[in-house]
Amino acid sequence: MSDVQRDCWYFAYGSNLSPGWKEERTGPIRQVCRCRLVGYRLTFNKRGSRGDVKANIVEDPKGEVWGVIYLCNPEAMKKLDGCEGAPWHYRRIQVEVVTDQGEKVQAVAYQATEDWLCEEEVPDADYARLVIEGAEYHGLPEEYIRQLRRLAGWEAE
Repeated sequence: MSDVQRDCWYFAYGSNLSPGWKEERTGPIRQVCRCRLVGYRLTFNKRGSRGDVKANIVEDPKGEVWGVIYLCNPEAMKKLDGCEGAPWHYRRIQVEVVTDQGEKVQAVAYQATEDWLCEEEVPDADYARLVIEGAEYHGLPEEYIRQLRRLAGWEAE
């Protein structure tokens, strides 16, 4: 008997924070929850296929990445793999996120592969807008949104 594929939580921290972008990629959002990933930080150091730069998470003991988890079925995750270029551009990793209620949840996140890493750079304005507007939409903490704006070159240090 084959393994039964199940729904899983997917942790979004970049462009997929935008509900419209996420739905365009995988279909209707079924369930979403604001959360944070401790022990990582967000950076723009993933080289895009057009020479641009994309969001990534890197381990950092003092770091914290805010985002949301989406409940996804196997078909949605397969679509996301295609959109994220997994397993070549990004690879799936298992992470534990903490919801606003303090619940620890196992989730899948995408992390850039070694071959696609680059120096940290400022993302293009359209990409940065997707990330920041998604963060605002989900009510991520103001200080975190200011941090995203600084990384995107929208605010001075």
